[in-house]
Amino acid sequence: MAINPINIAVVYAGQDTQKYAEYQVEQGTTILQALQDGGWLAMPELAEFGQWCQDNQYSDPNHRAWYVGVYSVKKRLDESLKDGDRIEIYRSLSADPMSQRQAKSKLKAKQQAAERSHKRKRTA
Repeated sequence: MAINPINIAVVYAGQDTQKYAEYQVEQGTTILQALQDGGWLAMPELAEFGQWCQDNQYSDPNHRAWYVGVYSVKKRLDESLKDGDRIEIYRSLSADPMSQRQAKSKLKAKQQAAERSHKRKRTA
């Protein structure tokens, strides 16, 4: 049992699975330490994430390729946790959301144009 325990949670939402766990860790525990101690980096489905953590343990978050945060805010892996923090493990998206919206919008515009064209032909 930790001397000065704080309560934290760790969450991960994979493509087909979701994981959530709550822990008590000692005050001053870093994000990386909590992930290691909780066994998250040893999970087969998080093998790439585990390697990414080792490669980026002292790096600053960047806007795109950062896979961990606390309450939707990207954080350094060596940042100390506070009582009640929820570590979130992010996965890379299979497609850029903006590109998906643009493609959907273009498809809808084409469908509407085709419908208007079809209506004009019927009334002519």
